[in-house]
Formats: sequence, C-alpha cells, structure tokens
Amino acid sequence: MAIEGKCLCGSVRFEVADIHEIDVCHCSMCRTWNGGPFVGADIRGQVTFKSDDTLTWYASSDWAKRGFCSTCGSSLFYKLNDQDDFWSISAGVFDLPTGLSIGKEIFVDEKPDYYNFSGDQPRYTGPEFLAMIQGQDDE
Repeated sequence: MAIEGKCLCGSVRFEVADIHEIDVCHCSMCRTWNGGPFVGADIRGQVTFKSDDTLTWYASSDWAKRGFCSTCGSSLFYKLNDQDDFWSISAGVFDLPTGLSIGKEIFVDEKPDYYNFSGDQPRYTGPEFLAMIQGQDDE
C-alpha cells in the first residue's frame, strides 16, 4: 500500500511504497534548513511523483541536495547525489501509520541543549555516523 506525501500547499505530491525507519538529524545544516532537527522518513526505494512543478532542488554540499516547494517553502527531501534508492523525506509530510519509532539520531555532537528526544535509539556523533556510512561503501 502506497504512503502519500505532499507539501503544505499540495503543489508537490508523491508516494512511496514503504518507510524503512524514522531518523533524526541534529546537524547545523539540517537545523538551519528545517528550523529545528530534521525528522526524516528513511526511504529505500523509488519515490513516485504525482505533481512536482514547484519542486526546487538546492545543492547543499558536494554529495547531497535538498528539495523544497518553491510556492509554500516546505522542506521536503534530502537526497544523496550518488544513491538513487535512498531518500530522506520530512516525516511531517506524510500521514504516517502508527507504531513507528525513531531508528537513530545522528550528529548528536551538534545538537543544542534546548531539546532532547526520549527513547533508547542509537545516537551517533557526526564523525561516528560518517565513519559508519563510509564503512558501508567499502563492503
């Protein structure tokens, strides 16, 4: 069953088949882009767009881009340039099923002290997370 998502004004609409997990990123770039921690649905597969005329991409680094609606400004997507089957999509754009929990928190060394997430999910510093990702590329 497809899970549908959309921006605030509805100009960008899409669907995914499944959500791998919900992750939280505390890096300063995500917090600046999103106005707080980025709570993203980790998608391992394709995103099927129903409408995307107002979808705009910003190259935020040499390895990734961020997608947003140019009409309403909704922060929607974090996408690695060299991985077609990985998307991190703002969890708030979906009507999510119940029973989901946070899979991991990343860049906890950049997290400000004015908020905390409860739970016992794994928490990784930026260097720990980057080392983990680089290790996956070597396999």
